[in-house]
Amino acid sequence: MDAVVDTLGALRPGVEARLERFHPADGAAHGDTVAVELRRTGATLTVPADRSVLSAVRERVPDVAYSCEQGFCGTCKVRVLGGTPEHRDDLLTVEERADSMLICVSRSQDGKLVLDL
Repeated sequence: MDAVVDTLGALRPGVEARLERFHPADGAAHGDTVAVELRRTGATLTVPADRSVLSAVRERVPDVAYSCEQGFCGTCKVRVLGGTPEHRDDLLTVEERADSMLICVSRSQDGKLVLDL
């Protein structure tokens, strides 16, 4: 995919490729354990280092929106009410990152997140 992006950049300067990678940018591991409060349900989840936030949330909220690996990247975007996300995606804009995160790949910078779920 990197070769395609490089070729596109060489052939069409200024055109930005949007990619769906199914893993954190730069191949980063999920990261440290994080506590995730689901504000609307009142639940707090402990997401271990080897799991995504999305996989843990799906156990508690099975109907949470996501469509990973189906070509609709961005469906799992969730509003962040507390904590500081560590954005590991290549999709969200700077404006979107101000109050949202993609829970399929992103984590927390400070070990805790409060999500609008």
